[in-house]
Amino acid sequence: MARFEYMICSSQLMRVTFVNGRWQGELGPDSPGALETCPDLWEFLQRVGNSGWELVSVTSDPMEGEAFLTTLFLKREKV
Repeated sequence: MARFEYMICSSQLMRVTFVNGRWQGELGPDSPGALETCPDLWEFLQRVGNSGWELVSVTSDPMEGEAFLTTLFLKREKV
């Protein structure tokens, strides 16, 4: 029987901000310009896809203003 591991990613404005609860930016999350130091969503998905991760679901929730918080759910088979 196949066994899987999972990754839950939060994304704002096409930047991956959190992966499994861990901040992804080079600056602290409350620092000015912190979001710009987070990985680009497309590049992140390319990188993890090459490591065997498969995107299985996406949710999008409105935030303040016109922004959305997008949550991505990925899985890959344990080896």
